[in-house]
Amino acid sequence: MTVVYNDDMNEEKVYSIKELAVRLGVNSRTLLREIERGKLRPKKVGRKYVFWESDIAGYLGRVEDAGGKVREFCQSKSHEMVALLQKLVAVPSESDSGGEENLAKFIKGEMEKLGINTVVYGKGEAVTVQGTFGYADSGILLDCPLDATPAGDINKWTFPPYGGVINGGKMYGRGTADCKAGMVAMIYAVLALKDVVDRNKLRVELVFDGGEQNGAYLGMKAALKRGLPVTAGVIGYAGDTKRLAIGARGYHRFTFTCHGQAVHTGSSSKSGVNAISNMARFILAMEKEKFPDVGGKYFPFGCRLTFAEISGGTAINIVPDECTSRLDVRVIPGVEREWVERMVNDVIAKMKREDPNLVMDWRYDLGQEGYVLNEKEKVIPVLLSVIGQVLDRTPELIANGPAHIGNLLFEHKIPVVVWGPEGGNVHSYDEFVEIESVPRTAEIYARAILEYFGYDGSSS
Repeated sequence: MTVVYNDDMNEEKVYSIKELAVRLGVNSRTLLREIERGKLRPKKVGRKYVFWESDIAGYLGRVEDAGGKVREFCQSKSHEMVALLQKLVAVPSESDSGGEENLAKFIKGEMEKLGINTVVYGKGEAVTVQGTFGYADSGILLDCPLDATPAGDINKWTFPPYGGVINGGKMYGRGTADCKAGMVAMIYAVLALKDVVDRNKLRVELVFDGGEQNGAYLGMKAALKRGLPVTAGVIGYAGDTKRLAIGARGYHRFTFTCHGQAVHTGSSSKSGVNAISNMARFILAMEKEKFPDVGGKYFPFGCRLTFAEISGGTAINIVPDECTSRLDVRVIPGVEREWVERMVNDVIAKMKREDPNLVMDWRYDLGQEGYVLNEKEKVIPVLLSVIGQVLDRTPELIANGPAHIGNLLFEHKIPVVVWGPEGGNVHSYDEFVEIESVPRTAEIYARAILEYFGYDGSSS
């Protein structure tokens, strides 16, 4: 850094690119991009760029002005956000009752009232509501699932599961954290941008999709089929705001059917072949198998194998001739479907060598591979920076144990992270979200969009 005198003979600091990068907490490449976009206007001395203090102050002022408008808007709309969240919670959205379609239609109406162009397409678990803001060729995705898990035993809830009751700074209800608070934050993030940006310079795709809870992801698959012009995305699951998820385990699900020979359990001449017993031996054999230790930094919890369903037999006095089980395998990057299927075949082959009477059929049901993003993927440092500015802390980068829409989008070359409002008790009783975190999350989404598109408000 040097000191020069401007035209008014006042002392003024001058920075090189490297010095300015250190001051602003960014890398030099970011500043070069800002120069190319015309947002930073350095003076050229020989083959080098230098920056005057007055130019830097003007640049920072434009950035702070845009961020300030977003913050003011989100804070002023906090009561509206709470009211909309209560309305969404009051619409049950379990997939088995047609709730996803009802919620999609309701959200469409609310978004259109707020001035966001919105469409609904698909039916049942494939229903999707999509709103678009901006006219750039490609944009960023803000995504939340429509479907929620059933409320279960209503008597185990402290407050009615669809009441949206506020108590102690929290709103309680099924779907508050997964994922209706995220929807509200995303909708208002877009609204916060309306008077700040030139819509020709960015694009935001709001996608709220059905069929997430069962892992079929039919709503998002429909959105992808229609065309989703985005280069990155954020999923708004509520949870621990001190952590930003940049990956997730995958999952592969299988159905096994073991065939036996039915005879009377009291027969003195025939023993039959007990399909349930053979299935039990198969389950125990599978549970002894070991997965590769390839977890690395983000997957210390490794893979997991769970037989979650089993059924068989027809009567108490008949040796069962058929038994079916369903297997859920959670995998990490480096352990793919092919590896799991090879393990299954090896276990069955070994059992058949030991027992020629064993007859086992199986099929692959569905699944997605695990994924983890490169830490330098643009959406990650952008969110880390904005979260740090708003919440005064930098989240820890992690990978999720459960899979989600991000696994599917990664397969389609769309890098997705997970970060949303503060909440908890997802899939359990007394699910909640912290009320104050919703407008803060909306602000963070909006400011991250501004930063992602390199927008400082200077050309509005």
